[in-house]
Amino acid sequence: MEGRRRWQFCQLEVNQSGQATLTTFIADQQPSRLELQQNWSGMLGKLGDQGWEMISAFSADKRGPVTYVFKRPL
Repeated sequence: MEGRRRWQFCQLEVNQSGQATLTTFIADQQPSRLELQQNWSGMLGKLGDQGWEMISAFSADKRGPVTYVFKRPL
């Protein structure tokens, strides 16, 4: 389909102790994971600077991690 926009996605998963994992998903590639031990909240500003837009945030339960989902044009 010509003219159809393609997207790149990533997710930031933050557990109760404040540790986070950033996972980037690109078509036809294995997901890329980066462990963030400190200052994961600073990563939110960096993602915005890189063109990422948050599209969702959720938690499976009250004690589980919070997952933030982002997209940007590919």
